[in-house]
Amino acid sequence: MAEGTLRVGNVEIIELTDAHVRFPMPLRQLFPGVSEESWATYQERYPDAFYGPDTWHGHFGGQLVRSSGQTILVDTGFGPTPRDLFDNQPGGLLDDLRAQGVTPEDIDVVFTTHAHPDHVGWNMTSDGKPTFPRARYFMHQADWYAFHTSEVQSALPYAYVEETITPLKELGALELLNGEHVLTAEVTAIPAPGHTPGHMALMITSGGERAIILGDTMGHPLQVTEPDVPFGFDGDVPTAVATRKQMLDQLTESGVIGVVCHFPSSGFGRVIRLEGRRYWEGI
Repeated sequence: MAEGTLRVGNVEIIELTDAHVRFPMPLRQLFPGVSEESWATYQERYPDAFYGPDTWHGHFGGQLVRSSGQTILVDTGFGPTPRDLFDNQPGGLLDDLRAQGVTPEDIDVVFTTHAHPDHVGWNMTSDGKPTFPRARYFMHQADWYAFHTSEVQSALPYAYVEETITPLKELGALELLNGEHVLTAEVTAIPAPGHTPGHMALMITSGGERAIILGDTMGHPLQVTEPDVPFGFDGDVPTAVATRKQMLDQLTESGVIGVVCHFPSSGFGRVIRLEGRRYWEGI
């Protein structure tokens, strides 16, 4: 079942799960530069974000957004192909959608925050058709071009780009963005680069309330408190850090609700200040 629902004015946001993962890479590699003492403090504050002292509990999935008569799917998880990361089990995102009474045909827009494999996995069916047949797919053109270079392709763990992204363009289902893009009167895509060149977020404004769907701007609650700590999969660390700080400023100063992908135990929260430091507080 979907793990939570958030209303922002007239907009509904539902958290969707593809899988909960005991990540095989140790925390000290995923988020380098954090002391053992600090990890112990964060483990006490955010126990759901850990499977052990040095093991990340990662949530993988996306969000369903209903706005202005449009049904928007934000990211599509790792997808149907079993991976070692999932103990060789397929992802459950489509099951989660069905639990909400949503079929693939109900989706109007698939918005891709960025082109990493855990965000595009359900894009296509096994017979080479878009999983969401009525939808327009959107992603930033910088990610399209970056992930189609021979340098990046040679470093990828498997040929997921050719399986899940390239066919969408060939079929005319994919629209490449450059800068901000209005999806509905209440939902606007905004550049949030660094994790990947074309990483994007969604700004939601409705009924005097606001939220930001942050994608992978932050991978762990500790990065709210220590934004200079890189995420091991950040492509451009200085830019990712600058983007993270910019987003945190918005979340702190204006009371905007944050929506994150990889935090377990609800991806909805606020940034609060305690003794001069920022912390994530789930809602």
